[in-house]
Amino acid sequence: MRTTMPTTGLILTAVLALFIAVPAAAQVAWDAPLMVAPSTPLGWGVYLVDPSPGNGIGVMGTWRQGGMMGFRGGLAEGPGDNLAGFGGVDLSGRLVDASDDFPLDVAWVTGAGLGFGNAVLLSFPVGVTVGRVLTSDDVRVNSYFAPRIVLDASLGDEGADDELDLVFAVDLGLDLAFTPSWSIRFGATVGDREALAIGFSRQ
Repeated sequence: MRTTMPTTGLILTAVLALFIAVPAAAQVAWDAPLMVAPSTPLGWGVYLVDPSPGNGIGVMGTWRQGGMMGFRGGLAEGPGDNLAGFGGVDLSGRLVDASDDFPLDVAWVTGAGLGFGNAVLLSFPVGVTVGRVLTSDDVRVNSYFAPRIVLDASLGDEGADDELDLVFAVDLGLDLAFTPSWSIRFGATVGDREALAIGFSRQ
């Protein structure tokens, strides 16, 4: 059964309420792991995350309605063992479909979002995501990798000037679906960002 719009509204309201409750703290990057495949599962998801940068575990909620746009928000333990909030929107679109000549799906991916605490980190990733879906009678396997560059803008950090940075990161992801509605999802980010996430999504 698909998630209804009232349920979606309650999920987004809960995420916003968590944001409002966040005290001043160090910020984390919203886009690590990005967890966008050429064929990303639709619906809502809940994940445990080890953010970038960070010193502990956090929680992230996602929502994707239609294949092109996804929303996310969450709380995590950032640098200095302080609580931080993050949220963002990702956009993607198919460039290449897997075929006999080229066995991989390819999509472009971009987005915008922020991490916030005692300062704000605005991040704008641009890249591609490459993967392939394999199916059998028992399981659907969706593996992918997503290299990207990210423009970071750090704002309001006490004792430091506002600055722009260009960083490089790669996502490695694996989705396992044993039913049409549920997927177990794992994502890792390497490069200038280092992060992990594991959880599930429900269509």
